[in-house]
Amino acid sequence: MSKSRFFCSASAVAVALSFGAASQAAAQEPAVVEEVVVTGSFIRGTPEDAALPVDVISQDDLQKQGSPSTVELMKSLTVSNGVLGDTNQFDARAQGSEGAATVNLRGLGASRTLVLMNGRRMVNAPIGAGAVDANLIPSAAIGRVEVLKDGAAATYGSDAIGGVVNFITRTNLDGLEVSGSYKFIDGSDGDYDASIAWGWVGDTANVLLTAGYQHRSELSVKERDFALRDYFESPEGGWSTGGNPSTFLPLYTTGTGGFAPAAGLQRDTSCVPLGGTATFSGTTPVCAWNYTPYDNLVEREERFQLYGEVNSDLNDTTRLHVEAFYSQTDTPEWDTSPSYLALQAPTSATNPAAASGLSAGFFVPSTNPGFQLYAAQNPGAIPAIATGAYFPGVLFRPLGLAGNPLWGDGSSTGSRKYEAYRVSASIKGDLGIAGIRYDAGLTYMVDNLERIGYDTVVSRFQLALRGLGGPNCNYQTGAPGQGGCMWWNPFGNAIPSNYQTGQTNPNYSATVANSPELLSWFFQPTGADLTTRLFVADLVFDGETGIELGGGKVAWAVGGQFRRGYFEGEYDGLSSLESTPCVDTPVTGTTNCAVRNGPFMFLGGATPSDLEGDVYAVFGEVSLPFTDSFQAQLAARYEDYGDNGGSTFDPKLSLRWQINDMFAWRGSVSTTFRAPPLTSLDPGQVTSLQFLGGAFRAVDILGNPDLEPESAFTWSTGLIVDAGPFRGSIDYWDFDFENPIVTEPVGGMFAAMFPTGAGTGNCGNPAYAALQQRFVFQGACGVSTLSRIVTNTINGPGTKTSGFDVLGTLDFPDTLGGDVEFGGSMTYVLKYDVDATTVEGIEVQPALEGVNKLNYQTQIVPVPQWKAQLYGEYSNGPHNVRLTLNYIDSYIDQRTSPYAPNVLATSTGTTVFKSNEGRKIDGWLTANLTYRVLLPWDTTAVLSIDNLTDQDPSYARLDLNYDPFTGNPLGRTYKLSLTKKF
Repeated sequence: MSKSRFFCSASAVAVALSFGAASQAAAQEPAVVEEVVVTGSFIRGTPEDAALPVDVISQDDLQKQGSPSTVELMKSLTVSNGVLGDTNQFDARAQGSEGAATVNLRGLGASRTLVLMNGRRMVNAPIGAGAVDANLIPSAAIGRVEVLKDGAAATYGSDAIGGVVNFITRTNLDGLEVSGSYKFIDGSDGDYDASIAWGWVGDTANVLLTAGYQHRSELSVKERDFALRDYFESPEGGWSTGGNPSTFLPLYTTGTGGFAPAAGLQRDTSCVPLGGTATFSGTTPVCAWNYTPYDNLVEREERFQLYGEVNSDLNDTTRLHVEAFYSQTDTPEWDTSPSYLALQAPTSATNPAAASGLSAGFFVPSTNPGFQLYAAQNPGAIPAIATGAYFPGVLFRPLGLAGNPLWGDGSSTGSRKYEAYRVSASIKGDLGIAGIRYDAGLTYMVDNLERIGYDTVVSRFQLALRGLGGPNCNYQTGAPGQGGCMWWNPFGNAIPSNYQTGQTNPNYSATVANSPELLSWFFQPTGADLTTRLFVADLVFDGETGIELGGGKVAWAVGGQFRRGYFEGEYDGLSSLESTPCVDTPVTGTTNCAVRNGPFMFLGGATPSDLEGDVYAVFGEVSLPFTDSFQAQLAARYEDYGDNGGSTFDPKLSLRWQINDMFAWRGSVSTTFRAPPLTSLDPGQVTSLQFLGGAFRAVDILGNPDLEPESAFTWSTGLIVDAGPFRGSIDYWDFDFENPIVTEPVGGMFAAMFPTGAGTGNCGNPAYAALQQRFVFQGACGVSTLSRIVTNTINGPGTKTSGFDVLGTLDFPDTLGGDVEFGGSMTYVLKYDVDATTVEGIEVQPALEGVNKLNYQTQIVPVPQWKAQLYGEYSNGPHNVRLTLNYIDSYIDQRTSPYAPNVLATSTGTTVFKSNEGRKIDGWLTANLTYRVLLPWDTTAVLSIDNLTDQDPSYARLDLNYDPFTGNPLGRTYKLSLTKKF
């Protein structure tokens, strides 16, 4: 790396610190024969003289780190927080993203990092609030990655608030290259990949073709002891008090034909024999059970990628570039709980007890064979007058400790499949007028997600409890349990054993066992087919003016861009609120109901969408080399979104001053913005699942057509040092947001409504009446009956964050018979402050100091105060050895409910004090060792051992007992990679 390039990037050594000696990599690469455009500028030649904070990760750097996956790469960057890509199905910020990966610079949100490929936009994935799926990028074709850690709306437009990551393809491969690797992971079949790349470089053209396959094996929760903890140690660690066996209320028939309690609520006696934990929810006896053994820490993924690129000189001044890729990620077996909690209950159309005020659960008549056996097995438990039983919905689900028999592994198994293709073509050349050059491009990309899950159809399940279930039963004319009509037994005596532990049930009887055929009738798929598309047309002119300053000629660039985005959401018959809006629609056919949540127990329906929006933009840029040592760069952009977000104007000023041979200063100031994504403007809804008040609740998230763009004022300043063998920099950065596009904080809404996390809280309080309308209860207002919460997408409270990036390298050439290098990088976050959030006139989230916090169920991701990486590297001829230390600082779980009042009750009434362990999520230090050797016959071998000391991720009071946004559940891994060139 030349000195001029080092100073131009201002912190371009940052990734060299993280991934090896970039200077060695640069020395091995062929010379670039044309002026390039660095990420962050449209002026060709900018890398030689501008003050751009661009970090460059070369292919050689990545190889010295064992060629990490996209997720591993993004998690390792000290400037990155809250990366999606590891399984995290229990957090609303990650749900539905299995198989996808994101980039999240500064922890500002993945949607605020712009991801480019060869300098041109990619379409956002059809999930969440809008972010690019980096797993789609054809890894075998990538030659380097450039990371711009500065707001860049003035250059690129919307989404570049936190910065830009630009994946740039290889241009120097001439011949055939075959690569493959295998990673050993204890408890897993391991991860492996293979790729083939062919390139041809001629005098006036070059071609690149690549194909790649990547396999990620399933890693079950059961394979890691840290992920499974006792209920009284970590009740948030995958334990639910709503399951099966469950809690029920015996009923008798009143003189008016209604129903009334015949006894108090009681816990099914099969709970403890089957391995459940007998405890209480307030005064209600419940059976707690652990659902996470049915889940995975890593889902199986199969990924295919094809890429092709052609560059050709059409004449002496004109060059054509055409590229295309196809990418597919298949997660064929996404495992989750055997069934979901019953957060939506049947109506009087199928539930005879609903008219008696028992509409918040399910009715089981005394003629149900399971009921009859339970009464015989437990004399006196059910009074003789009882004519049925009532199962409160929030304490019950159809399947729990028995597992789900439909897939053979006890889990409910869905799937996710992404398919994407992208075509981009550009032509650039010289107009032949005053040295003006042009670059015109067209890009079109499609990203499609087919997502399938399963849930219980409420009305069908209620009929099955009454013996009127099954595809061949007419519930209006059929007789319970006769002909094609079948019974479903909700009692524990239908369960032979605990699927996970093998504990047998002495109360089991095959005569009342449940039928998988009946299960498949009411346990139905809920499918979504989601597609995003993007068309972009770019035209950029650049050149030099006749104005000569002390450091050279003034250079400029101007251009325009047109973008058209599309989002299409299609849902299967039971999931679409257009075709199945009501809980009774599958049985009665009605589409007229007050509550339109669809027919499922847990998952809400969705409204089909067909959205599109246009963006027009013009921009300009000028480079001012006032002297050889002082340069300025000005940029500005205007974008118009029409009815989908209005318009915005954003300027930027960047400065660099070469103080002397040793020191340089740089600084920048700009405004930047992000327009509302189409999915957020759509008034339809999606549903997430959140653990609140000791149980999972459904959270409906509604779009908002009245959203405004979010904006930010950003500035940074830094000092760069180049003192012989030492190179380093320190940069201060500051972001000040207005109107960030966020979802109302469900944790804060719950805490405001129910301050103690239990009881009735502010139910009935006139000041909270509007907020109470956002909560849906199965009965009277209270935590025990809460089933779902409605939240909106809003322009949220102001957010301010700032911090430092520190990095340095120290070279010792010709030492110990080779070359020795030490280096390190660190990001230290000074503040991450969020103003108070108000919903329906109630402050639901006080002003939040997010730095050093878990930030669970808030609007931001976990923000450890600092992340650091140190390395030492030794090179001798064909040998290279590198030891890397990675550290993530400790941070605090800011919630109070998991830690106070810190008591749980057992079935005998004994008080057990919960541990406060997990409030502080300890710092995490890991060491990675990589050895690379250049063998004869153009073969390279790399052996990597990650997490040398086999450190478990730090404990957090979350479902998987660690924080997937920051930790890694794999433990010590071994990876062997081979590359052969022909």
